[in-house]
Amino acid sequence: MLNRDIYQKDPSTRKLVNEGVASVNDETTNQALSVLRYELDTFVCDGQYEKGLVHILETYLKNIEQAQQPAVWVSGFYGSGKSHMVKMLRALWVDTKFEDGATARGIASLPQSVTDQLKELTNQGKRHGGVHAASGTLGSKSRDKSARMALLGVIFNSVGLPEQYPVARFVMWLKHENIYDSVRGFVEQGGHDWNEELDNFYVAEGLHAALVKAKPNLFTSTSSCVDTLNNLYPYVQDVSSADMIKAIKQALTRDGKFPLTLVVIDEVQQYIGEDSQRSIDVQETVEACSKNIGAKMLFIGTGQTAVNGTSNLKKLEGRFTVRVELSDADVDAVIRQVILAKKPEAKAPVEKVMQTNLGEISRHLAGTTIGHRADDIQFFPQDYPILPVRRRFWENTLRVLDQTPESVTSPR
Repeated sequence: MLNRDIYQKDPSTRKLVNEGVASVNDETTNQALSVLRYELDTFVCDGQYEKGLVHILETYLKNIEQAQQPAVWVSGFYGSGKSHMVKMLRALWVDTKFEDGATARGIASLPQSVTDQLKELTNQGKRHGGVHAASGTLGSKSRDKSARMALLGVIFNSVGLPEQYPVARFVMWLKHENIYDSVRGFVEQGGHDWNEELDNFYVAEGLHAALVKAKPNLFTSTSSCVDTLNNLYPYVQDVSSADMIKAIKQALTRDGKFPLTLVVIDEVQQYIGEDSQRSIDVQETVEACSKNIGAKMLFIGTGQTAVNGTSNLKKLEGRFTVRVELSDADVDAVIRQVILAKKPEAKAPVEKVMQTNLGEISRHLAGTTIGHRADDIQFFPQDYPILPVRRRFWENTLRVLDQTPESVTSPR
């Protein structure tokens, strides 16, 4: 029997659609949705992934009528699946729909414990203005942005608004005045691209001409548009917490109700880095939202270490009180079920080969902390052709080699 014949899916033809890396964002392109669907289909929701999702959802639903919602911190070394887990939660939260009618909750194989919590979330959403989710990284566009401006960019993007603060406010004003469709129509009838006009809206001639048509009393001429737009929507590098809260409420409120909103901010630890002021800014930003928006908004942040693992992160521990820690065991379970899954009839021959060569296997790196262990034997058929001792060797080697500031976890 050849190695390739023992797997449920031939590894020589199998391709990881996401290249083994989960990108946490709100992209809706065909390619992004295709990747998301693959990730949902291969999501192994057991172990700490199941416990983590249940804990997050259960805590959120218990606090939904309280004044504030505790934020969540998901930690785990690089490759532990923390980004994958929060990306799946974001899709499951809103039950993302695909072109063929399939939904996130229908595609993913979920345990009853998670399904029950999601059903309750949907029921609560019907009472509170629906559900909504936003996800991204604070430094995805520019690390020079303040935490408040970066968060607003993530929120705006989740509802199809431009990420730039003044432009988003302008578009929200157009919609409030019920002239969005007419202004956009005028722009496109003039042969201009709507998004390009917004990107340059201080000097966009097509947009200015459309505004004169739609609001002649406010925009008396195209030449006056520059001054009017600069005065009403000036470019700013930062905003106050009060202005941030006002913009978030304006962007997300539906028919007078604020929806049950999940905000996933991936790689918060990487965004903070060694900058203690940035840590304070993140803490103040999340705190302002929690106090002023209330328990309907849930924040989830991720990092490679526990929230109290570094001096900078410790500033966040009072706000991120719900903790989910992922480990090697969770990753190993996923690899065994998704990548190394064997055909039922192949398990006995593999186990026989491993037992026959157990003497040689047990001598690998003997006397070291990562050498052969008695409890490795039960995983031989699942891990083959990877030997547990070699897996531990590479896990520890990669952690030593990865000495980035946000990677300060110790080897097992």
